[in-house]
Amino acid sequence: MNKMKITKTQLREMIRKEINTLTEEEEKFLQNIESTGEWTDYTIEELEKKKAALMKKKKRTADEVKTVRQLNFAINAKQGDYQ
Repeated sequence: MNKMKITKTQLREMIRKEINTLTEEEEKFLQNIESTGEWTDYTIEELEKKKAALMKKKKRTADEVKTVRQLNFAINAKQGDYQ
């Protein structure tokens, strides 16, 4: 059984490289998002209210599920999560 030993410095460097790779992939993903402007005129509170109304339903149609996902994205975007 041959075990490879890694120093703390080597491990830190490996982690830094992995984090940089993930960050670059996220940036590439987010660059492909096009704004539809559908929810730009709403405040976060209004969006959350619309989402809550849809979430109260026991069953949602496919269009309502899509709207909930759009609302989640719009809320996150307005909060600055995608910057």
